[in-house]
Amino acid sequence: MPQEVNRRRFLVVAKTYPELSSKYGETVCTAAIDESGKPLRIYPIPFRYLMGKQRFKRYQWVSAVLHKSKNDNRPESYRVEANSIELRDEIPATSDEWGLRSEVVMRGQDWQFSSMGDLLEAQKEAGCSLGFVRPKTITGVTTSERESADAQSFDQKLKLLRAKNAAARKQLNLFERTVPQRMKHLEFLAGRVCIEWLCHDEQCTGHSMQVLDWEICQLARKEGLQKARNKVAELLDLDRYRTAFILGNFHMYPGSFAIIGLWYPLRANRVF
Repeated sequence: MPQEVNRRRFLVVAKTYPELSSKYGETVCTAAIDESGKPLRIYPIPFRYLMGKQRFKRYQWVSAVLHKSKNDNRPESYRVEANSIELRDEIPATSDEWGLRSEVVMRGQDWQFSSMGDLLEAQKEAGCSLGFVRPKTITGVTTSERESADAQSFDQKLKLLRAKNAAARKQLNLFERTVPQRMKHLEFLAGRVCIEWLCHDEQCTGHSMQVLDWEICQLARKEGLQKARNKVAELLDLDRYRTAFILGNFHMYPGSFAIIGLWYPLRANRVF
């Protein structure tokens, strides 16, 4: 039985495209904000294997049992009991949707940074691994091909997981109630959309980050990398949108951050 004392309520604000893990199978990294305004990294989640009544949407409140991750010392990282996930209210698409979202996303000041320098300093001092940062200038939106080693690693993990799955699915014990007997097909994305930008640090010389947001990656998979690139470029029109980046770092490379979610209220919306 889930330990209800560890049940938390949180608003999902970003999730990344599924990746293969030799240990956990297919997983998604999810960023969320709890009721106090604290950012959370919830991993691993076998999102595509969750039952329909457990498949959360972006900007939906979720209740679940969380445990502080033992294998990930980043302060925001928590492990979820997948079978404990319960869906709550969504923040619907209305004329005031961004204002309502802002009331939660902007509640906690600890994860909001005026520059990448401030975020990197917080990472060094306190291990901060999630950040909300507004770009000052967008200098480019490009696409890049992933290295052949990434594709080879993906194929190797896929073969290994299929073999284990066929044998006993032991590598998915954590999620045995939510994972079917056969693995679903997961397509390797050969390219990424990348954003070149300047932050509000007066000494900023520029940043280049890949976009791992599920929606953008899905668009690339379904309609092509250029289509995804064009969509990102549209949302980066800073005259029209008050765009910000939801940033997350890599466990093995804590000083390296990627864009795991885009925040893009129209400038006419109520936001703080």
